[in-house]
Amino acid sequence: MTDFFRKHTLITGTLLLTATGFATRILGFFYRIFLSRTIGAEGLGIYQMVHPVFGICFALCAGSIQTAISRFVAANVEMGKQIFRTGLMISLCIGTALAAVIIHFSGPIAHYILLEDRCGPLLPFMAVSVPFSAVHACINGYYYGIQKTKIPAGAQIVEQTLRMAAVFLIADILTESGREITVELAVIGHLIGELAACFFSVFCFCFFTPVPSEKRRTDFFSVFRTTAPPLMALALPLMGNRLVLNILSSAEAIWIPNSLSAYGLSTAEAFSVYGVLTGMAMPAGVK
Repeated sequence: MTDFFRKHTLITGTLLLTATGFATRILGFFYRIFLSRTIGAEGLGIYQMVHPVFGICFALCAGSIQTAISRFVAANVEMGKQIFRTGLMISLCIGTALAAVIIHFSGPIAHYILLEDRCGPLLPFMAVSVPFSAVHACINGYYYGIQKTKIPAGAQIVEQTLRMAAVFLIADILTESGREITVELAVIGHLIGELAACFFSVFCFCFFTPVPSEKRRTDFFSVFRTTAPPLMALALPLMGNRLVLNILSSAEAIWIPNSLSAYGLSTAEAFSVYGVLTGMAMPAGVK
């Protein structure tokens, strides 16, 4: 049986990622229950309203580039590290630029786009997590390309467990000190989770390199000019698809609470209903 799984790495990787995804969803489900009891359904609704902004940034700087890296690395393992460096450079530059824009314009984005001023102080936390998510997404793409899924699977577990542990600890400290627990707890937890996944991935990439280093040293910028165009040619259509989906998700997050308010619910009631729907009911279903 062990020999079978060693020979069929695709099956092994698929089973490992499936089990990891299932485990993290279960942990995430109980994590949402904890959040709903600490920050309240209204706070959970505000958090769910901010989160699609991160989804848009991730679609632009990481998700599609991760797929492109895994595709090109799988096709040419010997050039894997050079392809990875190219994708990482592009992803990190885009992610850092997006983070700077969101931090600088967090107030106008909250007021004019999200239509909720309370989202303003939360956006910088989401913005800071974007470059870190870009790094660990690119590393995951590299490992997917060489069919080594243990590191991406481990990063998922580390991200979820450390996020939950940090939020539980912070909530306990705030309760002990008699301070109010706000929705900032959720966004700080998100940031800690992304930091943990990033540092775990970087550590594994630096100290557990799965393939030998390239024998022939090449100039980074010459390799970048060669590999960047085909990499982005594959990434851009995927980026467009992910961007449209996340924009629609953001529109839904803006439209539902405001529609509930327009039809008679107070702002607090509207966000509470939205928080219960998207933060607790939907994660328990197919999504």
